[in-house]
Amino acid sequence: MTEVVYVLAPVLALGLIGYFSTRFGFFSGSHREGLSKYVFDFAVPMLLFSAVVELESPKASATTLFVSYYIPLAAVFAVGLIVSWLLLKRPVVESMIIGLGSCFSNTVLLGVPLIPRALGDEALFPLFLLISVHGMTIFTAVTVAIEIARGRDAGLANLPKQVLSGLVANPLIVGLALGFAWKMTNFGIHPIAAEMFHLVATSVVPAALFVLGSSLASYSISGSVGPAILVTILKNSAHPLGVFLLGSWLGLETLWLSVATMLAAMPTGMNMYLFASRYQVSPPTATTSIFISTVSSIVTISVVIALLTSV
Repeated sequence: MTEVVYVLAPVLALGLIGYFSTRFGFFSGSHREGLSKYVFDFAVPMLLFSAVVELESPKASATTLFVSYYIPLAAVFAVGLIVSWLLLKRPVVESMIIGLGSCFSNTVLLGVPLIPRALGDEALFPLFLLISVHGMTIFTAVTVAIEIARGRDAGLANLPKQVLSGLVANPLIVGLALGFAWKMTNFGIHPIAAEMFHLVATSVVPAALFVLGSSLASYSISGSVGPAILVTILKNSAHPLGVFLLGSWLGLETLWLSVATMLAAMPTGMNMYLFASRYQVSPPTATTSIFISTVSSIVTISVVIALLTSV
């Protein structure tokens, strides 16, 4: 328990500072947008680039890692969609967005700061492998499903172009791609550049957690609580449990199993709200889901860390 407190207490404190500074008007929405842009477009991509170049590639199977993480993810998405559609009587497109919220982890604002802190720097390589396909794979699949459900499948001919432009425009993907490409040259990183990357890396955790706390201050319990509870149960509990069980059965290496399980235990990402806003499908339900999932993750992540560190 002491180790869990050591890992989570500073994280929670920084998030609370961001939350209350926004609530009391010391940190505005425009301030958050600027800090978010720094985190997403500059700091994290630079961290990804330098970490990929400097880390030694482990011999564990990336295929087993992807199977262990993404099969439970697909199953959780399906459960979220079916339960919200058939039992909660939500429209099919809203049910798909609820399914997205049930399986899509908050990777950048919480996963990147927290997982290496809990598991060590060795966790970065498998974490970045999962992140490298996390967003575009899920977003593409959900976009296709929603467009077909809305009867707009004729427009899917433009999807490959949209996906490619999305990859090129995504700083996280660009940072990872450049990192893997530069690693293949065996040039390494000059000491001056390495020190610059180190300075940037030290800023990622506090900035990301401050943005997360500030973002939560703009969300509230304003939509139907039923779907939000469904999202929270599936995302915070069912997804990590499924990943751990499948990864254990497949014999995934212990560290990589812990990384995949912890990433699955992260609360739902804010992209659920972006999809809800894009398709104008109950954005308040998305904000409620994000708020409840993130707040309750304090408990579920603590349990996951305690269990993983005791194995």
